[in-house]
Amino acid sequence: PLLASGAVHIAQLNTARAGGILESRKICAIAEANHALIAPHLYNGPIGAAANIAIAATAPNFLILEAILDFTNFHAELLSTPLGWADGAVSVPTSPGLGVELNEDVARAHPYTSDALHLEMPYRTEPDPL
Repeated sequence: PLLASGAVHIAQLNTARAGGILESRKICAIAEANHALIAPHLYNGPIGAAANIAIAATAPNFLILEAILDFTNFHAELLSTPLGWADGAVSVPTSPGLGVELNEDVARAHPYTSDALHLEMPYRTEPDPL
């Protein structure tokens, strides 16, 4: 309804949270049909980034890609071959699938040890005022 009404001009989907590649392509198509652009949002790691890059590379209504800095440091170490970045632009991987391969040794060496999920909303005891 927001896209159809013209209230949204840029859909900032996150492929890793939207249900994957197929669901994200559906969001892109709905946005395109309503003359809206897409700007994939990224707050997670390099696998989610690769999925966002795949969406961006195939969406005719793509505007801009959000990145975590330039995909260096720990995000680069998590992949066998880091995502390409030059002059403010991301290179679309050409390998099969998402074009990246997780470096499992690095991932195993840095396990997530908390019981909390970083995506959980704060617990509320009172009803939402809206």
